Amino acid sequence: MRIDKYLWCVRLFKTRSLASEQVKTNKVLLDGELVKASRDIKEGQKITLKKHGYELEYKILGWPKSRVGAKLVELHLKE
Repeated sequence: MRIDKYLWCVRLFKTRSLASEQVKTNKVLLDGELVKASRDIKEGQKITLKKHGYELEYKILGWPKSRVGAKLVELHLKE
């Protein structure tokens, strides 16, 4: 699954285009490296988001088939 789609599916961003824009502006790192929006993700990798002067780290536990409800996010992502 593409990283921009994953970020949208697990509700880290409100829209997929916003997630893609954040990746393009180097505010999303995958295992400490800058990535493109089309980069495929794997289970166990770490995502770092730069938001409002903070760095938030998440671990990928799995990926959903489509956008999930807020209660189901913890099945696919660990902070």
